[in-house]
Amino acid sequence: MINPLKRNFLVKVIVLIFFLSCLITFNSAQAFELEDKVTTYTLDNGLEVIMVENGAAPIVHFRLMFDVGGVDEPEGLGGIAHMVEHMAFKGTTSLGTDDWSKEEELLEKLDQAAEAYFQAQADDLSEQELEQLEDEFQAAQAQVQEVAEPNSLMNLFDGHGARNYNAKTGYDYTSYHLTLPSNRLELFARVKADVIDNAVFRYFYEEVDVVKEERRQRNEDEPTGFLQEYFLDEAFTEHFYGRPLIGSMEEIENYRRQVALDFWDAHYHPNRAVLVMAGDLNPSEDIEIIKEYFSEISAGPVEKTEIPEEPEQTEERRRQITFDAEPQMFIGFHKPTYPEPDAYVLDAVSAVLGSGRTSRLHRRLITEEEVAVSVNTYSSIPGNRYSNLFAIHVVTRDPYTPEDVEEIIYEEIEKLKEEQISQWELEKVRNQVRASYIRNLDSTEGLASQLAYYQLFLDGWENITKYPDKIVDVTAEELQMAVQNYLVEDNRTVAILKAEFGGE
Repeated sequence: MINPLKRNFLVKVIVLIFFLSCLITFNSAQAFELEDKVTTYTLDNGLEVIMVENGAAPIVHFRLMFDVGGVDEPEGLGGIAHMVEHMAFKGTTSLGTDDWSKEEELLEKLDQAAEAYFQAQADDLSEQELEQLEDEFQAAQAQVQEVAEPNSLMNLFDGHGARNYNAKTGYDYTSYHLTLPSNRLELFARVKADVIDNAVFRYFYEEVDVVKEERRQRNEDEPTGFLQEYFLDEAFTEHFYGRPLIGSMEEIENYRRQVALDFWDAHYHPNRAVLVMAGDLNPSEDIEIIKEYFSEISAGPVEKTEIPEEPEQTEERRRQITFDAEPQMFIGFHKPTYPEPDAYVLDAVSAVLGSGRTSRLHRRLITEEEVAVSVNTYSSIPGNRYSNLFAIHVVTRDPYTPEDVEEIIYEEIEKLKEEQISQWELEKVRNQVRASYIRNLDSTEGLASQLAYYQLFLDGWENITKYPDKIVDVTAEELQMAVQNYLVEDNRTVAILKAEFGGE
């Protein structure tokens, strides 16, 4: 008889071999024959299910996306969507606990101890009183830890051959994903339905410390993240796209477990989600498994946060900060989002200016004049649900300053305004944009993500195949007019990072 530990190891090895040698991919032809591969269902509770059949390997990629993200957070709770994304990995009332009834009582005591301690910090009590309340808070945490498992879901899925078990929170959405052997589809359905309905935010305050460290690494200690936070704050005076996606440090420090759980309970419902499954599927049979578990969850209210509209920008805005790093800058211009026609045209503009070594800005700034280390253009940041920014990011090369490079960038923009691009360059750009888009669909993960996003925000997954045609239809005249209309001084925001150690 094979030792159970050895058998588990062999199972993992076999699954890993499948993943490395039989990854599900969709070539460019397959990606645009989706109608023959896709089966859709809508459950009675509103959950939309999209199944994409591809039997290249006995695995299935799952993507569960909610129409809830950073823009849906109330004032003062910046980053709470990202925080609850973390907490959805911490288990349920039946997964991750030795005794739920006991743990529930201990969590209530923990909340009381946490509130007393944090309130005492705000009230500026004596050091001795603070130490006592801190000791009580830590003791309450330790008591919960005795009956709870911190990584129960991760360990469970790992034991069944899961890969890429992770999540992402954007300004527009929250998305959970993993890949499993196809014979573990029921495991996914059972666990994920349980999470939506019975999530327990255990190890909450320990995770607050994790998020604080994440903020330090991405937004405070990393120069581009540091600069981008100031850039978006300057570009958006009213709209929530201007807030830090991860929240401010002050907001993170003031998170409370019950407040986070209330946000989860208010927003994360099946009628606000789409589940995409791609891989080795039998839709008529597999949908019955999905129904068995997900249909038990009740639909919830659709509580939409009131998001202020961004006023039209009428003059240039500038921001300068200092940081111990190479100088760099962001330049941004407000623009419409999809499905507005100009959004597609500006995708082509982005390719003209910054896609690849033959793009105009790369050739001018890096190859010819050697004034920059890197240059990138982005046609839609920081999200796509609402009007957003066309942005250019440049890291300068010593001894040149951001201002030196800025002048050259504007010269290249003016050339696009004054003269239409040639038919040859237009064809090159069309091909680049289409190829980039198709490459993104060439992996199961990329395809599933796009299908979910289109279903939630862009009038249905079917529109995913229409994007290349919209790019092919872009004319030189439309491209020139878009640059003339949007890439103008009065619509411009510039954020510069100077290479000096210190704060703002």
